[in-house]
Amino acid sequence: MPFIALCKCSPSVLQMFRQNVRESASEEGEDEMAGGDGEKKPRMPHMFCKTLTASDTSTHGGFSVPRRAAEDCFAPLDYKQVRPSQELVAKDLHGTQWRFRHIYRGQPRRHLLTTGWSSFVNKKKLVSGDAVLFLR
Repeated sequence: MPFIALCKCSPSVLQMFRQNVRESASEEGEDEMAGGDGEKKPRMPHMFCKTLTASDTSTHGGFSVPRRAAEDCFAPLDYKQVRPSQELVAKDLHGTQWRFRHIYRGQPRRHLLTTGWSSFVNKKKLVSGDAVLFLR
């Protein structure tokens, strides 16, 4: 399972984080990879940030994860299963461990965090418009 850090962050904090990641990656030569033009480019960490919607913070639903973000940040699902799913174990910035059920379901099919998500939303007092950052 990937290590995922979760936090409530404002757009300005997110922008600062992204800038720091770029600067750190540039300073550490080992984190570079060659681009298609032969030029070395910093490798970005596996991360995504999403501004929460009313549906994401509802106690009846789950957290809708963009497909590319799920494929980049989470361990791969076994799509041969009737209802592909897995448990994700995450730590927040305070070191608290959270467990979420990651499923792929619905019509159209989509990635969702279900079991454990409502508890996370309630404990963190998240509301629509807050941003959550996931890192691996």
